[in-house]
Amino acid sequence: MTVSVPPPTLTSESPRLSHSSFNRPLGLGPSPSGLAIFCNRANTKTWYTLDANTQPQELEYPALTGYLVSIEFPPKEYRGEKSHKLRFKMQADRLYTLEAGYKSVFAKGFLSEIAMLTPEQLRQPITIEATPSDQEEKVLFCSVWLGSEKVYFHWDDQTNWKAIAQRAMANVAGISG
Repeated sequence: MTVSVPPPTLTSESPRLSHSSFNRPLGLGPSPSGLAIFCNRANTKTWYTLDANTQPQELEYPALTGYLVSIEFPPKEYRGEKSHKLRFKMQADRLYTLEAGYKSVFAKGFLSEIAMLTPEQLRQPITIEATPSDQEEKVLFCSVWLGSEKVYFHWDDQTNWKAIAQRAMANVAGISG
């Protein structure tokens, strides 16, 4: 299932237009096309992209600020078994597609914190921060920030992840309403 909303419409009257990530200088520059970010530590210390030779390239910065556009759970095959990925899109200076295993600590942090926000809050830019665990070699944490406030949700083995994912997706669907 995919929930998607159009990216914010920016006009000359829009206060979001002043956000520097939407201003592009005239002339040559990097491509504004989407960029895929893999949110795991399988190949780097934090999150990474793939270069032209499909080699992992760790991202220099641990945080991405933009507008949440969609959340989906596409099916994947992992070690010969059917599984799903968490995939969400953020509109910033370009479109970013972030992907993590749907059972990963990163995915659980992201989903639980987006579920805590309202659609009205999600109409503002949010910051997604990737933080490596200092105790577990492969664990990557996700923090969501609304302005200077960190969103926090305590979860454990009893957390109903289906309900959390549905609420997060409903919040994204409510952005355009």
